[in-house]
Amino acid sequence: MTGIAHIAAQAAERNLPFLLAGGHAVIMHGHSRNTFDMDLAVRRTDQQAWTELVLALGYAFHHEGPAFLQFNPPNPESLPLDLLLLNEPTFAKLQAASVPGPASAGGARVVSLLHLLAMKCHAIKHGHLGRIVKDADDVIHLVQANRLDVTKTEIRDVFLNYGTADLYENVQRLCAQD
Repeated sequence: MTGIAHIAAQAAERNLPFLLAGGHAVIMHGHSRNTFDMDLAVRRTDQQAWTELVLALGYAFHHEGPAFLQFNPPNPESLPLDLLLLNEPTFAKLQAASVPGPASAGGARVVSLLHLLAMKCHAIKHGHLGRIVKDADDVIHLVQANRLDVTKTEIRDVFLNYGTADLYENVQRLCAQD
């Protein structure tokens, strides 16, 4: 099985920084849910080195989008892997605010809660219908699990800068009912 700890060890040997994002980050920030892939935020400038590493681990290239690469797992016990390609300033900002992952993650760092919310809001604003419901569910549960006051300027700004006013208003209304 090719888990996050093994990937983290191999990435460290190659001096390839990354941040755990997506469903695993959602879980680490307090919302227990199933996830069926691993999302790693990486520097776009490291795209070729990451591709070589992932292929060496037995993954098979699946799909490329404008801001991501997707790989199929090397065996049925492993999860598919998505690389989220970030420019250097964005990656540096996310890395500076990242938090340590659990020991089982092999020293991997996790995107901060606010950055995870920003990523989810962005995905909702620009994503396809199949993802919107899942990402909106994540956002609502992350707000609730972390007892965030969405009326605070910092939180409201995340929603309005990366998502939409409708999303913000809906989350504010739904979370106020608790």
